Amino acid sequence: MRVQFQVSGGVGYFPGRAAPRTIDVDALTEVDRDALKALVDAAGFFSLPQRLPAPRGAADYQTYQIMIEDGGRRHTVAAADPVTNPALQKLIDTLRSIKSAP
Repeated sequence: MRVQFQVSGGVGYFPGRAAPRTIDVDALTEVDRDALKALVDAAGFFSLPQRLPAPRGAADYQTYQIMIEDGGRRHTVAAADPVTNPALQKLIDTLRSIKSAP
């Protein structure tokens, strides 16, 4: 599994620092790999629409773009704060906490 994760927008956003990060999930520890795969499944990631609508008046909120390739599947989802799907928010929080791609 490979994940590409990008955060953009929000107060103090600098486009030069917003390059997408690629995470090779298979290179993570077994515990981290299993946890991340469980979060992807819990969020129903591959069934989510490509773009989740931002709430009205969502100016200056951060936007998250997540692309996941797993086997023959590839799907991209864009979501803006506040993310109303708790499982997707937990996936985003976890992806944000991964400091660098292995």
